[in-house]
Amino acid sequence: MAEKRTYRFRTFRTRIKELPLACKAAIILAVIVLVRFGSSYPLPFVNTDYMRMILGIQGLAFLNTITGGSMQQMSFFALSISPYITASIIMQLMTVVFPSLEELQKDGKTGMEQFKRITQGVAATLSIIQSVAMAVGLGARGLLVSYTPATVAAASVIWSVGAIVLIGVSTFLDWMEVGNGISILLCANILSTFPTDVFSLRDMFVSGKIPAVAVLNAVLITAAFLAVIGVCVVLASTYREIPVTNSRKMSGRLDRSAFPVPLNTCSVMPVIFASSILSLPIIVAQFAGIADHKIASQVIRFLSTGEWFKLDQPLYSAGALLYFMLTTLFTYFYLDIGFNPYEIADNLKRSGATIPGIRPGMPTVEYIRKVSTRIALTGNTATTLLILAMHAACNAYGLGTLNIAGTSIIILVGTVIEERRLLSSMAAVRRLAGRKKL
Repeated sequence: MAEKRTYRFRTFRTRIKELPLACKAAIILAVIVLVRFGSSYPLPFVNTDYMRMILGIQGLAFLNTITGGSMQQMSFFALSISPYITASIIMQLMTVVFPSLEELQKDGKTGMEQFKRITQGVAATLSIIQSVAMAVGLGARGLLVSYTPATVAAASVIWSVGAIVLIGVSTFLDWMEVGNGISILLCANILSTFPTDVFSLRDMFVSGKIPAVAVLNAVLITAAFLAVIGVCVVLASTYREIPVTNSRKMSGRLDRSAFPVPLNTCSVMPVIFASSILSLPIIVAQFAGIADHKIASQVIRFLSTGEWFKLDQPLYSAGALLYFMLTTLFTYFYLDIGFNPYEIADNLKRSGATIPGIRPGMPTVEYIRKVSTRIALTGNTATTLLILAMHAACNAYGLGTLNIAGTSIIILVGTVIEERRLLSSMAAVRRLAGRKKL
């Protein structure tokens, strides 16, 4: 009986995977609409004004962005994908403590799937813990309109189930093999916060201005936004090609090729991890009720992006240096667990290829590691400086933290480009399969 259920499950996954691309796109769109619908309506026994006040703290703007405003609304999907992001950080850190986890992560597709299932289990556990902590800790301070055992239990169950449902939804999107399900939901959340920023920019720079000034400001804002997107695209699309020479001769000449190492080798993970780490002490201070304490309030300002690069308070700009150090640290860390120079060197050796001037074996491994590290650090430095420049510009004009700027736009552009590459490769494979049938 169990074998029959397993067979049906595998058949279902196969059918989902083999759906036409247009059908998959329609399913993704429908899922996003349903998720956003469930994220927009607050629970009847929740005081949304209290949560708006909490999330109004500059350091928690990133949390509000990745949840797509659902935490501000305290809806069914209040936690959104934040437990999964936290679980991913924990699991990546645990690979250092437990070598078996690192081996599992690098053990091909089967190992990665098992590692992902463990991450999902950790995320589900964190969802329950986080939901209970919010209902009990913040509920007593004004989050719940009526702080009773019934409302605490209801809120805990609803928020836990909502987060676990989103984990299941992301897994379902993964089965279609059109990209990472969590990344798709994250992009939808980020995009949902953009209209609020557009209205804020309109109110500050366009509304109430004389027509000429309003038009000029609108053009400048649009040009700046497009320029930022252009820089993000360049960062996500730039590669360094390492030349490779195949020892097999073709037509009397050596076969020369190259394999690319992307400038953005670690994708957006260092940026997400660093932003999450910075917001963690602020969240803990809110749950512990010590946010108004003198020392805690200073720490919160130090970690808040809205306090950086202010000429009258330069001390808090040191938080930007901490942010840069964290992204660099996570770049090293993620490169170590996500980029395997041994595997690349072994594949080159098996195919009879070598890097000119570099001997096969360990010299090739060390060369690839050195080059990839230098490229990844260059990409991280450029990405982090772009984010800090956007924060500086926003603070200079008194805009605070905009979701449309900073970390959010980097994540969005990077994910869209990765999605485009995947869809292009899928289309190429289908075209090739169609030609073979002919």
